[in-house]
Amino acid sequence: MRNADLLKAIDIFTGVSEDDLNKIAGLLKERKLGKDNVVFRQGDAGDAMYVVLGGRLKCFATDAAGREKPLGVFAEGQYIGEMSLLTGEPFSVTMQAITDARVLVLRKDDFDSFLARNVQVMLQMMKVIAQRQAVTNQRIGRGMEAVDAPTSAGKVFTVFSPKGGVGKTTVAVNLAVELAHLHPESVALVDLSLTFGHTMLLLNLAPKTSLASISADAFRKMDMQDGLAYYLATHPSSTLRLLTGATRPEEGETVTGEMAKAALDQVRKHFSYVVVDTGSNFTDPVLAALESADKVLMVCSPEISVLRDIRDCQRIFNDVLHIPRERVLYLMNYIFPLKALSKEQFETALQQELFAELPYGAEVTAKAALRGEAFVERQSGSNVAKAIQRMAAQLSAEKGKSGVGAGAQDKKRGFFR
Repeated sequence: MRNADLLKAIDIFTGVSEDDLNKIAGLLKERKLGKDNVVFRQGDAGDAMYVVLGGRLKCFATDAAGREKPLGVFAEGQYIGEMSLLTGEPFSVTMQAITDARVLVLRKDDFDSFLARNVQVMLQMMKVIAQRQAVTNQRIGRGMEAVDAPTSAGKVFTVFSPKGGVGKTTVAVNLAVELAHLHPESVALVDLSLTFGHTMLLLNLAPKTSLASISADAFRKMDMQDGLAYYLATHPSSTLRLLTGATRPEEGETVTGEMAKAALDQVRKHFSYVVVDTGSNFTDPVLAALESADKVLMVCSPEISVLRDIRDCQRIFNDVLHIPRERVLYLMNYIFPLKALSKEQFETALQQELFAELPYGAEVTAKAALRGEAFVERQSGSNVAKAIQRMAAQLSAEKGKSGVGAGAQDKKRGFFR
């Protein structure tokens, strides 16, 4: 990507002509960093803006006791220091490479010299800054309570299973895609299977960044119109938005329950339906997803070991998490052509009826996974796809009964239109 194209993504350069952007790009100097190299420290003079070309860098603040508070991870295309470039105010954070990295540096001295010769560019940037400040003032005028007040929230469907390999992620991905076809621009998928999640692969998407790169507090306070959009990858054929918890396994360890809760609270404000894929353990992020759920979709397979684990989950849900029985829907996924246990045996043991059954998908699910496709799109006439379609329709109908009709709710959510 050209340096000028990288600058276009930075809001202070909005409205700057292509010719001037090319001139500013000519001022950029590349700097190579080794792992653990510090780019700048908290309190250093704000004498430059940085754009990441490659590698990964972390941003953190240090409190009075010397404790580090992680604030985000920066990857290719992301930038920091644009306001320091204009005001020269000291950096309020420290930035350090966590891998070998390359950054582009725009020095304040060089940029000031350019602005002195190009007054129109300076005026245009002042206009953008004034607009940014006006938005901030409006928020202050409304009060922070108004910013954080709950809106008519979308429904959260958390897909969970205590056992891996039962098709949990496949169910989450295809349910989310089918809901997105039923309710365009109104569905998000949040991947909280944090260490080895596969939603990106099953949808053939490559998100720019992840939940692991931003603090819970920053997620709550970000400008939603522009901020949230950056964290969501779009599935082109269905309009589904994907928020991935981590793009690398080691990042997943940094995602906390508070971060997961903040993400779900924000996403459900702007989408009618939120599907959450989870890991198979009761980690803090998974607990946050279960507690936030309007419905928990418990994915089962007809095996004795799975039935035992599901019974343990029932006990934990009831005695520890206090999740009402009616909020848990049991989904039987026949991942093998043979059934060790019948539907009736499972229902008797659970003392609860199954919400849905997914027939054995054979090659349909396997080929879709290999191609990075949702089988509800590419094999919509298959029995397993029809089962997902019925389930999505049922969940949509339940939402319609809850007070605000699904169609009306979708019209209220114009955030990304």
